[in-house]
Amino acid sequence: MPENRTKAGEHRRRHTAKEHGPDPIDIHVGRQLRLARELAGLTQTDISKQLSMSFQVVQKYEQGEIRVSASRLFQLATLLKRPVGYFFVGYEIGGEAQGEMGRDEIDLVRAYRLIRNPELRQCLQRLLREISGGSPTTSTDID
Repeated sequence: MPENRTKAGEHRRRHTAKEHGPDPIDIHVGRQLRLARELAGLTQTDISKQLSMSFQVVQKYEQGEIRVSASRLFQLATLLKRPVGYFFVGYEIGGEAQGEMGRDEIDLVRAYRLIRNPELRQCLQRLLREISGGSPTTSTDID
């Protein structure tokens, strides 16, 4: 049976962002896009120029106002050096994303990634775990 019909053959109105607001998945994908863009140190204008679109479109993607098509999502993933699945990480069906990163956390990750000395990175990781009271992990690299 077609998706937009009920059992009695009546047409069911489809979900539209204009009437019902953005879909939670589109909002999540937009947040992940924004995070990946900021971690890459790019602006909305940088993304728009490289993919030949307006920065307003990037802005609307990030806000979940418009859906990112599969082909555009692939282009964004390639540009941002992320797997396509990255944009769905943390999304729970029927729920919200877990623990969205704030500006200070993004800045911290970007600064951490600039550290090229592996011993210094490990020392910083141990210090942060000690300060936060977190348990040690077997991972030797955060990024």
